[in-house]
Amino acid sequence: MADWVLVPCLVRLRAELNGIAPGRDKKSDGTIGDRAHRASVSDHNDDETGRVPIRDADSKHEVHAFDADADLRTPNLTMEMVVRHLLRRCRSGAEKRLRYIIYNRRIWEASNGWRQRAYTGSSPHTEHAHFSASYETAREVDTSSWRLEDIPVALTDADKKWLSAQIDAAATRAAERVWKTRLNIAVQSGAKPSLQEAGSILRYTSSEHHRIEDELQSLRTEVQKVLAEENQG
Repeated sequence: MADWVLVPCLVRLRAELNGIAPGRDKKSDGTIGDRAHRASVSDHNDDETGRVPIRDADSKHEVHAFDADADLRTPNLTMEMVVRHLLRRCRSGAEKRLRYIIYNRRIWEASNGWRQRAYTGSSPHTEHAHFSASYETAREVDTSSWRLEDIPVALTDADKKWLSAQIDAAATRAAERVWKTRLNIAVQSGAKPSLQEAGSILRYTSSEHHRIEDELQSLRTEVQKVLAEENQG
């Protein structure tokens, strides 16, 4: 059994990453540092016996860094998207458990307002992303969600087919409710109304139409916001 543990907040981050990318490659995953790390100041070192930038308040042997292999092996999901998601949360103030992130020759630090700058360390961090956690007790033990499930991903063909089927089913159910409650028309499930019935139904579905339009506009706004942040780096 290891005589050290990864801080709980990063255990949760790793678990959520495994949840959204269950088949991800873990070859470049890392926690406790190797000999090279032990020879320098690093969050990968045991915080009680190793060289670390900060000493926390407890006496537990903990590691405050997690390296996650960049190959997520999941359609339409990349490590860049994971990093961007966490940066958005950090920049908004919703997330305060990280001290810095390193990925693909770039580093973002809480102490620098999460602004991007070039990373020139010995490893370019192209094969994995590095996440360093806070040494503050309340934050390192915080296992609340990192909200990785909120990462927007592009729809696959299978997703589109499923979504189309769901929309069709929802539209049919909505129409049936209108026929039965508003027009008092007895209609078998899945049956198509006559042209006259359809015309009558449309008068009662304008509110539904406007609600869907509002939801679509909200989604467009969110997508534009994400794309703008992506362009800012």
